[in-house]
Parts: sequence; C-alpha cells; structure tokens
Amino acid sequence: MDSWDTSKYSFSLWSWALNEESLVEEFIEKSITHLSRVSDDFEIILVDDGSTDRTWEIMQDCARKYPCLKIVKHEMNLQYGMSIRTCHKHASKDIVFWNTVDMFLDTTKLMDFVKYLDSYDVVQGVRMSRRSNTYKSPYRRLNSVVNYYLIRFLFKVPLHDFQNTTLLRWSFLKDLKFDSKSAFTNPECVIKAYYNGLKIKEVQMRHMDRKAGKAKGGKINTVLASVRDIWKCWFLWKVLRRIEIKEGEVVPFDEE
Repeated sequence: MDSWDTSKYSFSLWSWALNEESLVEEFIEKSITHLSRVSDDFEIILVDDGSTDRTWEIMQDCARKYPCLKIVKHEMNLQYGMSIRTCHKHASKDIVFWNTVDMFLDTTKLMDFVKYLDSYDVVQGVRMSRRSNTYKSPYRRLNSVVNYYLIRFLFKVPLHDFQNTTLLRWSFLKDLKFDSKSAFTNPECVIKAYYNGLKIKEVQMRHMDRKAGKAKGGKINTVLASVRDIWKCWFLWKVLRRIEIKEGEVVPFDEE
C-alpha cells in the first residue's frame, strides 16, 4: 500500500438508495475516506431510487459538503438495473465499480482489488461465504445458488461469482449497450467483458452484514425480473447471436 501511486487511476463509485436514511450519510463519508487512500481523483454517483423517507434530503446535504458526490433522483422506484443505467450516464473516471449503501463491500479492503488493475482488465469479487445476514434465510440462499448456477450454465463463463463487486474500465463500459433492466445488469457487464475477450482476475472478499434498514433484493418481483432478463439475454446473445462472442480469460482467486 505504501508504494501505490494514487495518481495512477481515477475511480467512479456507483450506488443507489431506497429508503436508507439510517445508512446513506455514513456510506458517503466512509466511501470518500477509503477512496482517497487509493486515488487522488474519484467521484461517487449516488441515485435515490424513489425513496419516501429522508434519504434524498440527506444526500442533498452531503452533496453540498462533498464536491466529489453526484446525486440523481428517480421520482419512482426503478430498481437495480435502471439505477446502474442512470449512473452510467453520469460517469467520467477511469475505473468503475459499485457498492450498496449498506456497504456489502468493505471498502477498507479496496486495495485488494485495485492492486490487480495494472495486469487485468476486470477485477471480480468472489464471496468467501454466502452466510451473511443477506443470505440467512433458506429462501435467500437457495435463490442465490440457483441464480449463480443458471447464469453459469447458460452463458458458459467460468466465474465463481456474478452478483458482486466488479471493477471495470470505463473505456470498455462507456460504449456498452444494456439489454437488461433488473439485478442481472451487474452480471451482464462482467459477462460481456468476458465475451469481449477481456482478462478477469477473481479476488476473494467477505460480504459485509447490513447494520440497519431493510434489504430489498429478495422480493419476489425483483427475483422474477432478474430471471426473465437472464433468459432474455441468453436468447439474444446465444440463440440470435446479437453480440459477437470472443472468449476472455478468468484467473481464479486461488491463482496468480
């Protein structure tokens, strides 16, 4: 860490919030502190995805204090994939990654990812365990496992995790045309990176537990929207051949 050149890359952190008044300010302040350890130039793009509590008011207060914070408001809840699209419209830095407001990625460990950027096009987080608060219920664990194996089976991409932190180069991502609107948008980005022949490095990470508020990702309509997008994209990419597929390389977390 002492030898890392903080002028080497600029970073764009994307996130979105739905009724997260108890967490959003802490998320912003911690993210700024931890990003400043790896870069002199960064931005945080934060979307209020239709909150009805004080989330937007708190975001506005923070934006006045922190010039690096860009905030956008959705008047209604458009969910995960559309929030990524909104962030995409406002990004401007070299390296893009996303985190949830409950900070499932421990950004004190950000250097564990950043150090691979000189050698790899993409750095992909792999959860060490699926037994965080997010996955305590049998339903949530089953949904996570089924989602993973369905994606891996249909798209033939040899990753150990798809729904996780991904560091991507903006030079690749800026021209990406999204085919999904759900939580599958995150996997869509890393799958298309692989299909573009990019080199991906996996890094193990611990999924942080939510400290307050309520998780939103397990609602049945959210899950069904993701499954619909998985099958839709499989049909577009693998059956209709709407995209050119050039296999990339995945270096697993236990290999260098």
